[in-house]
Amino acid sequence: MATVHHINSTHASISYAALRHGGEPPARARSLLGLDAIVAGRLERLFQTRGRTEEAAMRPKFARCEAHVAAVLREGGFPALVR
Repeated sequence: MATVHHINSTHASISYAALRHGGEPPARARSLLGLDAIVAGRLERLFQTRGRTEEAAMRPKFARCEAHVAAVLREGGFPALVR
């Protein structure tokens, strides 16, 4: 049986977003934070909504420069990180 730690809503929201940005699926983020389904659902909806508006802000500045991106793609593209 997993130990459930109760965390405040601000910490839960920030931690959930960090886990999701890091690539964790929703169910895993919920499990790691010990969230119930209702709270996890609310945080996922918030993450999805914010993710659309913050996506460009999350990218490095050079990735927002169309000329730079085009030049890099001509040279073979950006490197991919593998876990």
